[in-house]
Amino acid sequence: MTAPTDSTSATAATDTAAEPDAAPASPPEPSARRRAIGYVVVALVVLATAATRALVESAREVSAAELSLAAGDTSDGVRKLRRAAHWYVPGSPFVARAYDRLERVATEAEAQGRSEQALSAWRAIRSSALATRWLLVPERSRLERANRHIAALMAELPPPPEDRTKDRARLREEHLSLLNEDKAPDPAWLVVLAIGLGAWLIGLFRALRDGWDEDDRVQKRPLAISLALSLGGLALLLYAVARA
Repeated sequence: MTAPTDSTSATAATDTAAEPDAAPASPPEPSARRRAIGYVVVALVVLATAATRALVESAREVSAAELSLAAGDTSDGVRKLRRAAHWYVPGSPFVARAYDRLERVATEAEAQGRSEQALSAWRAIRSSALATRWLLVPERSRLERANRHIAALMAELPPPPEDRTKDRARLREEHLSLLNEDKAPDPAWLVVLAIGLGAWLIGLFRALRDGWDEDDRVQKRPLAISLALSLGGLALLLYAVARA
């Protein structure tokens, strides 16, 4: 007598044997949120690296300047302090120390009648304050103080022939007026310029990334959106450059 066959098991085994090997599942693409977090992390690392380098360089220049000043080389000390102040990072103690030291050098030289050295130090403060401004002037009070001292010192210098009839007070006011002129671009347009530049670059990046699929077929909608973003950013950038 023949034993009964488990038809269900046999059928399942046959179906399993007949099925081809399943393709390995592709890893899921990272979500937009994870990509955004990655971009933020990269940006923060870049900013932290740049800030660290600025702090290190500023500290090094301040230390070198103190050695030069202690050796009596005021010109070299002022030059190094100016470089230290140019390595600007918000809240940097080394930048503040450089400005304080420059002011001390300037006031001491001015009190001792060393006008050239005083002018050099005050001008270092002025150039550093102007070089590190962006949407605002971080050292505006120092800049205004430097302008007043520079104007007073320049008024005491031998005037050119066309100014010999003017008194010292008038010369000082004229110098101060010229020093206070602000020919820098309007900060608002600098913001617009940055937005335009960012949109232009992001649009190009997205066009290259999303404009074609893996088989090099054009993806019309993503490509059109990316190019529109890029062209709009470029137009905004050029307009801001013209207005700024």
